[in-house]
Amino acid sequence: MKKTVVLLAAILVVVLAATISFSGCVQAQKAEETKAAEVIGEAAYDYYEMLREVAKKGEAYPDAPAAGKTLAFTNIMGGIPFCESVWSDVQKQWALAGGAPGDLYYADNQYDATIGLKNADIMLAKSPDVLINFQFDAKVNSIIATKFGQAGIPIIAVDVPTPGAPFMGVNNFYVSYLGGEYAVAAVEAMGGIDMLDAIVLMQFPAGGDILMLRSEGFYQAFVDKYGAEKIDPITYRADGGAGEAEQANKAMTDILSTIPDAQYVAMTSINEQTMSGCIAAIQTAGRWDPEKWFIVTMGCDDVGKQQIRDGLTDGSVAFFPERYGEYLVPAAVALMMGQIVPPFLYVENVVINKDNIDEWYPE
Repeated sequence: MKKTVVLLAAILVVVLAATISFSGCVQAQKAEETKAAEVIGEAAYDYYEMLREVAKKGEAYPDAPAAGKTLAFTNIMGGIPFCESVWSDVQKQWALAGGAPGDLYYADNQYDATIGLKNADIMLAKSPDVLINFQFDAKVNSIIATKFGQAGIPIIAVDVPTPGAPFMGVNNFYVSYLGGEYAVAAVEAMGGIDMLDAIVLMQFPAGGDILMLRSEGFYQAFVDKYGAEKIDPITYRADGGAGEAEQANKAMTDILSTIPDAQYVAMTSINEQTMSGCIAAIQTAGRWDPEKWFIVTMGCDDVGKQQIRDGLTDGSVAFFPERYGEYLVPAAVALMMGQIVPPFLYVENVVINKDNIDEWYPE
């Protein structure tokens, strides 16, 4: 589509230039992480880091530290490729750690806050040594944190923060900003910002302020390049729901009615399921033209990979869900052993597109 030599050159320019600014949100987050690192020296995480290195190699953990221990895992929604990849890797790593299958408890939160709270109560009754909490509602996570805190059971939060728990997932502002840089480079390759009619952010307000950063970083990359006075009038935000296609489809239909004359559009969303609903809405409205819609998604799960290969999206910031267990299980085992873990367990990220997808995910 827009993958030309000009685009590649523009990407390099934008990436280099954009490193000078990351906004107050990121500065505050970095300050928090720096403060945590100052309070607890890096050497304190040696046990976790040792297990992480073993996990990355796919080897058995020394001395089977999970033997006789119990681990609870609540999945944000079973059946979604991203979530299934996370769960599969947790099972794999649990076995490598010496944990028994029957000592790994599982519940599906079904993208439902009420069910998520009920599942947490069920897990609490089992008294696991550690809970891995993959649940989308930030308010419910506060309740879960209180209940498990009273029981003395440590929690590891996945993607959505849980008060007092180590956070494992992505730096939401960073990945969104990375996607925004990529989109800015494409806009430059097309002729500049004056060609762009709209920027659409399909967001997830119920996930709390942290998850809102997963789209706001995209916006900030444009602001840093062109200025708020140029970007604000063409930016449109919508609630695309908790990551499923249906609500996103409706939200996108509403957006399209708001921008009836827009042709060249840059867009992002919190995940590929959301983007599936958005693209379907655009196609139904008869406004789909892959040469004029520049779309960057988040996650690069199986749906995202197919979207790239089908030419529906221009790129995805990969979260590598198939590697989440390499962070989660070492952290859980470390907590079981009375060791401490870093407060932020961020995965590495890269933009996957049609040009490099086979390097990362060969067919």
